[in-house]
Amino acid sequence: MRLVELFLNETTEEDRAIISLANVIYRHVGKYVDYIDPESTKPVPIGKIGDFADTPLNGFEDIEIELQQGEALSRHVAELHKEEYSGRKIGGVWINGGPTIILNADNIGSDKIKSIIGHELRHALDDLKSEGKASSSTRYSTPKKKEHRKNDPYSEKNYPYLAEPGEINARFSQVLAGLVDSISKNSNMRPDQLWDHELKVLKRLLSAYDISTLFPEREKSKDYKRLIKRAVDFIQKEIKYIQSV
Repeated sequence: MRLVELFLNETTEEDRAIISLANVIYRHVGKYVDYIDPESTKPVPIGKIGDFADTPLNGFEDIEIELQQGEALSRHVAELHKEEYSGRKIGGVWINGGPTIILNADNIGSDKIKSIIGHELRHALDDLKSEGKASSSTRYSTPKKKEHRKNDPYSEKNYPYLAEPGEINARFSQVLAGLVDSISKNSNMRPDQLWDHELKVLKRLLSAYDISTLFPEREKSKDYKRLIKRAVDFIQKEIKYIQSV
């Protein structure tokens, strides 16, 4: 995957595989809730994905999964990025050099960690498809719009980070996971009602994950249009799948 192909080269099959794999990892990680020592700052190894899950995503078998206490993880991430520790809570982190995904142990037992797992799996897939360039390229981690490249001291949002193409892609995976949950819960609706309902859910999720706010021009942005098309294709296929079973 060339970096210029971000948002172009993703497939519904990949998106669905990430969501399914996140569910498996979520169930497996939950078994380790009693292994976490509140006083320890060291990561707890869970094992390689291939040890407890089957995945159609090439290269994912060797990815290590670890759990680490929230503050310790936040300090770890600050060190990785050579930043001063700010106290910002970190849900998880993908480390290409591992390859490892470290999850915030404070979230074990909540559905929140399942969404975070999907987020980090998307980062991992982007890296594997781009042969590591996704983590190392400034082009991939630099917001396309100049107005998103500087922090606004009056804003609670860290737009330079939120607007990174790779970060948008990872949060979009969380949007799709939310759609899967919604479609499943509302599968008793008539197809036309379900379709209208999920389009509204999509709109809410794009706002909740700080994606639509980055594209106030909406369809005038090619990237935004690609994301919407990807979501619409995903909804259509997911509804069809739910109806078939």
